[in-house]
Amino acid sequence: MVEWEDMTETERDRFIYLTLSEDALKAIVVIMQKKHGSDVSTEDIMRFAFKVARNRMIPKKMKNEK
Repeated sequence: MVEWEDMTETERDRFIYLTLSEDALKAIVVIMQKKHGSDVSTEDIMRFAFKVARNRMIPKKMKNEK
């Protein structure tokens, strides 16, 4: 499974923006701001968005095998 450190910043951004919709990205920002306050860093938001995007790419069958 691909990890945050396996990709360059440009690759991660492209992966996130291609995988997640604009509404999903807005929701991620709101979730992170509620959880960590309004001063949450952009890197923390992008790390969470990366995890969400990666989880959307994993087929449901593979998730159930774990």
